[in-house]
Amino acid sequence: MLRHHPSALLMQHLPGRETVAAGVWVTRGSSHEPERLAGATHIVEHLTLRRCGGRDRRELAALIDRLGGDIEAWTGTEMMGVSLTTTVDSLGDGLELLVDAITEPSFDSVDVELERRVILAELELVNDDPAELVEEALLRAAWGTHPLARPVIGGAESVGALEAETLRRHHQELIRPGRLVVALAGDIDGRASLACLDRLDLCSFPSRPPLPELVWSAGREKLTRAWADQVHTRLAFEAIASGDERLAELTVLSRVLGNGSSSRLFQRLREGEGLTYDIWSGLALKDPGGLLEIGWACAPEVNDEVWSLVLDEVERLPRDLAADEVEVAMEGLRRGLLMDSDLPMARCAMDVAEVLERGRRFDLDAVLAELEAVTIDGVRELAESILRPDRMAAALCGPEGTELPG
Repeated sequence: MLRHHPSALLMQHLPGRETVAAGVWVTRGSSHEPERLAGATHIVEHLTLRRCGGRDRRELAALIDRLGGDIEAWTGTEMMGVSLTTTVDSLGDGLELLVDAITEPSFDSVDVELERRVILAELELVNDDPAELVEEALLRAAWGTHPLARPVIGGAESVGALEAETLRRHHQELIRPGRLVVALAGDIDGRASLACLDRLDLCSFPSRPPLPELVWSAGREKLTRAWADQVHTRLAFEAIASGDERLAELTVLSRVLGNGSSSRLFQRLREGEGLTYDIWSGLALKDPGGLLEIGWACAPEVNDEVWSLVLDEVERLPRDLAADEVEVAMEGLRRGLLMDSDLPMARCAMDVAEVLERGRRFDLDAVLAELEAVTIDGVRELAESILRPDRMAAALCGPEGTELPG
């Protein structure tokens, strides 16, 4: 008999589609690691598709290619997972691979050392990329030493110290009952395709452990790199948690501010002034809290001007937000939701997020209704509470001599 809790196995029947998606989500991520194990979850994720289920790496690679090659393992601050997209006729083979990857990754010392070298090389790439460095610096400026501000990948010292047996024990902690969610979407043939999931214990309600309270730091961090040609700047404003009922208003606000070609920041800085190739806003919403981020890269000599114009838009938006801006943002978001919901993998991810963050299954009509209920007054009120330059965190990475304005 299948050991499935109704909220640990999420199935969405999408009839008539040739494509099917499936994934196993582990409700633990890098922010749940103790500092001495920083990066352990990320190494385990690498090992899931190194060798698993008794297959050597060539057999595993051949199976992945036969399934269409669209399989991914990933680690975030609050979750880790393995997911795949394939055709309906190969769902059984795909699910068997997912279960093997989650439950039986290789912890052979040779495999661990190889993936350790890969991750140490990845760390070197991050250190050579000012856009990556400034993102890490911004999280420290906003959230200080909170676990959510630590790099998912860990650091060279912690990664170098993680032994195979330590990683094996960490893996067993990750997959304990109550820490797994399986999601499937497509033209699914119920029990015939899902029998292999019985190897997973899905009988407990999935949950994430509480993280420490987020304390907003509103700090400033500057990094210099002699070889950098441009200045990479990030600003952050304290926002809401991922499960907050004002999510629709915040998404509209970010869209109006800098997420799209008609957004205020893009129109003024890119199209109007030509000071930067790209400028954007985005959201990083976590279980205990979140932030709204603005980012750009530009020549060092114009960074002060860009900074000033960005803050001008930030301060103006709550005062002169227009109904047509909100309407354009809402219409674009509505169509984006419709397009995403047509993709089986996106449906899986949205279903898992809704269950873990809001305690409900994904319902397209309900989400669209929440978006339609957004008002200009609601967006303006949220903008007034969030877009506060006096509580802004900031980070910069650029050539020597570059300073944070203000």
